Amino acid sequence: MIVSHLLCHWRCYRRRDTLPGSLLRAARSLRVLYYLREHAAMCRLAVVREHIARAAPHEVFHHLTHRGYLVRGLTARRRVQCALFHYRFDDTTFDTVWKHAVYRAGGLRLWQREANGSTFFIRLEMAVRHDAEGDLTIAMVADDKVLHRLSFSWIDGAAFGLADSVATLPSPLPLPFIARNQGRWIDSDAAFAAFELAFPNNSASYFCFAALQGVAKALGMDRVLAVNSTAHIAWSAAVAHHFANAYDQFWTVLGGVAHDASCFAITLPFHVKPLALMPSRHRKRAALRRANWQAIGDSAGAAIARHLLAAPAPVPAPQVDTRVAMGA
Repeated sequence: MIVSHLLCHWRCYRRRDTLPGSLLRAARSLRVLYYLREHAAMCRLAVVREHIARAAPHEVFHHLTHRGYLVRGLTARRRVQCALFHYRFDDTTFDTVWKHAVYRAGGLRLWQREANGSTFFIRLEMAVRHDAEGDLTIAMVADDKVLHRLSFSWIDGAAFGLADSVATLPSPLPLPFIARNQGRWIDSDAAFAAFELAFPNNSASYFCFAALQGVAKALGMDRVLAVNSTAHIAWSAAVAHHFANAYDQFWTVLGGVAHDASCFAITLPFHVKPLALMPSRHRKRAALRRANWQAIGDSAGAAIARHLLAAPAPVPAPQVDTRVAMGA
């Protein structure tokens, strides 16, 4: 099975790669065989065997067959460990209906709203495999156009040093690791205008994060990790300012703090400025924004809870943080 998936991967890319590119791809792919035991275990998981391998047989091992995975600088061994942790968590946490919807049937609806003749929804789906910026995506969709994507994988927070810093946290510590925060596509102008009309003074990025927060809450998780801009696998100096705005600045607004050189830690629920500290003319607008976020989070949590194989173990609450985040 492993070799057949590798052959499928090579056949898929052979026409688009140059000769040097083909040789480099082959070299990356052969690392899969070096970790044969781990990948054999991964392929035995139902979520991989019955869903991912059928939906994307040429990208089963995208954590090694592409240049990067999740965060810059991960060794091949760490990539394998992270991928195996993600799929094991999926396999033991969610039912077959969830796995089929997310990985094979176009996504699981987490929230939906009709307004002004337009349809808006948020879905959880398999991430685009050739980017390797997370294995799952939360997508905000307006009139069938994607306005924003938040891609992530389940990682062991203990392996990223969280359990060492807070003695009460368990190990392993499943958490979402956000590796992609990407907005507007060039063909989404009309859909974006419809979104602004239906939800004035709102942001599709906040809608996606509110949905992820609802998912995490349903799983008993109290924080997420989010990639630092310079640790993003697509970062380059030429677009450093763009990445800093899309990643570091957004995580900071949510109350995130730098955990290490690779990521921010964002405690849930994400921080918002108390309404009492806002100018009175802005309070109603802010209250409406937060009502939308709350509705999205509640809907997403309920959608996930219906597909859990067992009740999640509660995670100890973090220490109270009284900092005030910007803008929200």
